[in-house]
Amino acid sequence: MKRFLGVAVLAAAVAAGSTAQGQTTYSLSVSGATTHDINSNFDMSVLIDTSAGINLAGWSYGLCHDAALFDITGVANGATTLTVKNGALPDFNNINMIPGSGFTVGVVICFTGCASLAPGSGHELNVASYHAGAAEGLGDLNFCDTLGIPPVSTVVVEGGLSVTPSTQGLVLEFSAPPPASFDYIAPDMSANFDAASGLGALSAQFSILEDAASPGFPNTSQGFSMGLSHDSAILSITAGPVPILPFSPDFIGPGVSANGWTIGVVYSFAGQNTLNFTVATPVISVDYGISGLAGSPDTSTPLTWSNSLGNPAVSNVVVVGGLSLDANFDDGLIQLFGITDTPFVRADCNSDLRIDIADGIWILNDLFQGGASGVCAEACDADDSGSLDMIDAIYIFQYRLLNGPAPVAPFPACGIDAGAVCDTSSCQ
Repeated sequence: MKRFLGVAVLAAAVAAGSTAQGQTTYSLSVSGATTHDINSNFDMSVLIDTSAGINLAGWSYGLCHDAALFDITGVANGATTLTVKNGALPDFNNINMIPGSGFTVGVVICFTGCASLAPGSGHELNVASYHAGAAEGLGDLNFCDTLGIPPVSTVVVEGGLSVTPSTQGLVLEFSAPPPASFDYIAPDMSANFDAASGLGALSAQFSILEDAASPGFPNTSQGFSMGLSHDSAILSITAGPVPILPFSPDFIGPGVSANGWTIGVVYSFAGQNTLNFTVATPVISVDYGISGLAGSPDTSTPLTWSNSLGNPAVSNVVVVGGLSLDANFDDGLIQLFGITDTPFVRADCNSDLRIDIADGIWILNDLFQGGASGVCAEACDADDSGSLDMIDAIYIFQYRLLNGPAPVAPFPACGIDAGAVCDTSSCQ
């Protein structure tokens, strides 16, 4: 009985509207974002501005949408409607959702006139929820008088009279979200080469990083492919490309040419292994030889990502959700410094051109008794481990006294070791 009484009251107000034609002191509008991803959910609010009018006793309206692009999934009371009757819901509040078309609303605040909506702006009447389909395009969300049986009119009720408010709908744009964005990072680094021979070596690692602004960050990858070129007049590949991953991939497809390398990696055919790249993560290691720089000054050489290496050419892509996403490129630069090597004899730590137990004692005095250091650090590294420690002294004792292995070159004659640290030569 209450519902029908409310409908009657509202209908009477609408019928009386002929005495208030032409007034536009009220406006209904739709508020919310106008751009949305396809296959997404979103909400839109219906607002009323009554700042230029008088207290309202009720309202009705219909809101239609373009069902080819999005459809309604729910309608809720807005903040104003929830409290409009002295902190409570209206006496009559009818919401009719019509999937594929829109929804209608009819409100009578208080049958006895005990409450009304005072003048103001931004009153939220309802919040409608929608789901975007898979199609891209522009779709209308507009007030209409065509929904319902009989159709519901868009009016507000002031003083027992219906007034047609101005209305403002929206045009919504639906588009596919941008794909996740990944950076392929080649290192900026330095390496030494022997100035006399022009030879040297270096090891480089190559990383992947996902842009934190990517939709769905962090996105899970199932594999990747890479191609990187270099200057073949300076660099050559001596080992790799080799994956650096926390598991053994099900597929690795490396390729090497004079001017670059390629690789394709599938983590797991069954999908049990995946990777996220929330930080720059090394995934590939490559060893390079340096040549062709005999007598050359210090120089540099680029490492450049390329989509034209291999036959057929290998693209730089990351696989996410079964889709190939083109990578962004961060090329690298290697600074090359020519080193003039000093000849020495390995294990001749005291620089007397003799290899005997005195060299071992010299090392122990240096390490533990505050004795003098050798003038050629590389000569004191008897086992060629890259560091000076008591093992070097033991190595010399074993060689001289226990038939242990001889020091590696340069030994027993003077020679050079490219990049070796040796300040002063004892060689004649």
